[in-house]
Amino acid sequence: PQAAKAFLDPDFYPPTPPAEMPDLLLAASTLEDAIRAEKTICVWGDFDVDGQTSTTLLVSVLQDLGARVTFHIPMRSHESHGLSIPTLEGLFAQGVQLLLTCDTGISAHEALAYAKEQGIPAIVTDHHDLPPELPEALALVNPKRLPPDHPFSTLPGVGVAYKLAEELYRRSGRPDASRSLLDLVALGIVADLAELRGETRYLLQRGMRALRQTQRMGIQAILEQAEIAPQNLSEEHIGFVLGPRLNALGRLSNANRVVELLTTQDIGRARI
Repeated sequence: PQAAKAFLDPDFYPPTPPAEMPDLLLAASTLEDAIRAEKTICVWGDFDVDGQTSTTLLVSVLQDLGARVTFHIPMRSHESHGLSIPTLEGLFAQGVQLLLTCDTGISAHEALAYAKEQGIPAIVTDHHDLPPELPEALALVNPKRLPPDHPFSTLPGVGVAYKLAEELYRRSGRPDASRSLLDLVALGIVADLAELRGETRYLLQRGMRALRQTQRMGIQAILEQAEIAPQNLSEEHIGFVLGPRLNALGRLSNANRVVELLTTQDIGRARI
């Protein structure tokens, strides 16, 4: 009965501590140090909805904590998926001192080796299957490094990013601040077709509550354009209305614009 309650109602589910994710505490400590030292952090994401929401989430958290942060999502037309050395060369030349990936990086052996050669530490947060040999990076935060029955095992990229955000906010003395990010988590989980069990199901249940009351101007603008009442928002709307709109930008244009859309405080700008 207790397991059934936890499955059906997130209020009965005991959340799993972020510390159970491999290398997450090391990643959080490194980011704390970088923020204190005023180092420039680059968040590198992917152009699908999971990557877009992961990038937005991490950029928002780091900005909120006072970090110097920039971000990059590859252009599908000429960069394709993953980390590329030519783009990294440009970012490092512009002063990036710490690389933080989300929803990508676990198989980027050459690019991460290049970053190490340049003296740039890299934190990889990803959820994709592990390669036969792990790449060289300061931290590899990936739930696939855990047993298949672990509550974290089905988290998509945005879920991994959220657990890192939880730990960063806990350390800053604001443990409840991460709740403002749950609308992004819901978008990423559904759009990435994540298996809904354990922590993934719990975060989606909480995220849907947050999404129906979202204060995020970009999401409000999309719902307005699609003529969807926020209070009636369902997983079907994410899968067939919100997700395809956001995915189209990554496939046909520049997904970096989604980060601006999901962070702007200007409803007029969001509607453009």
